[in-house]
Order: sequence, then structure tokens, then C-alpha cells
Amino acid sequence: MVKDAVKLVMPNAALEATHRDFVEEFRRHGEAPVPWVAGLGYARFDEYIASLEAASLGVGVRPGFVPHSTWWLVDDHDTIVAVANLRHELNERLQRRGGHIGFGVKPSQRGKGYATETLRLMLERARVQGLDKVLITCDKHNEASARTIVRNGGVWEADEFLPEFNSTVSRYWIALG
Repeated sequence: MVKDAVKLVMPNAALEATHRDFVEEFRRHGEAPVPWVAGLGYARFDEYIASLEAASLGVGVRPGFVPHSTWWLVDDHDTIVAVANLRHELNERLQRRGGHIGFGVKPSQRGKGYATETLRLMLERARVQGLDKVLITCDKHNEASARTIVRNGGVWEADEFLPEFNSTVSRYWIALG
């Protein structure tokens, strides 16, 4: 269903305008940017890019967080259509909610196959990172995300109500063998 030639790219300063548009479109739709790193505030974009690079090396990672790498899915016009974040390991919080990979598709680009392609490409990145299986979670009522995870080999493990978020999360595992 993805019509454009898409590719994962590392965050870079050349895509500042399209990144800003990505974040603003979420906000115009009344949604928080997904994944969380897409919406991090910054004074200067080059500092934001540097913080993402550092986090991928485990430098300057906030307490309670783990090293993580961010990737942008761009179309053939170098427009960001999706953002993904790969957590290199799991802590207790990520085992309950968040998992190894979080991804979000620009609201105007949903339903075009970008989520499935983003996750497929991120699973390749997880293999390169040395992971042999990944945990991916989504809100129990997010049927589109659940379908995307299952299309990429996700096997449902469990649902858990998380009172601190007043929501139920579904957990899926994907073997990377």
C-alpha cells in the first residue's frame, strides 16, 4: 500500500522543517506526538539532533530511561511520514508499557501502510542492535497498531490494566531469528 519509495534515515538538521510539520500536525489533531521523542522541546534544532545522537550512545540518558535510537521514515520527497524509536534494552517500566519499539505515523499519512513499513524496517534495526526478540506494546483499543504489530509477526502475550495511565496495554513479542 505504500506508494512512495520510503527509507529510514537518522535525524538530521536538513529535515528540520518537515520534522516541525510532523510534530505540529499531531498537535493540530489534538494528539501528543508519537513516539515521545518526536515531541521533545528544544531551543535549537541542532541541539535536539545532538541529544538524539547522544541517547543512541547511552550518553545523557535521563534517569529511568535506557539508551535509544530514533529514526525517521521519509518519502521520496524527503518528507517525514513516520518516526520510530528503538530502545536498546528494557527496564521495568518499558516491560509494562513501551517495549523496545515505539512508532507514530503523521495523522494525514495514516492508512497508507507506513506503520507496517516503519515497524518492518525497525525490526531490521533491532537485529543490527543485537536483539533476538522485541517487545512491542500498544493501547488495547488501538486496533490499527495491533494489526500492524501482528502483520510484522507479533504474538500477543497479555493485556494489563495500568491504573497510573487509566488504560489497558497489550503486549506482543516478535522473534527476530
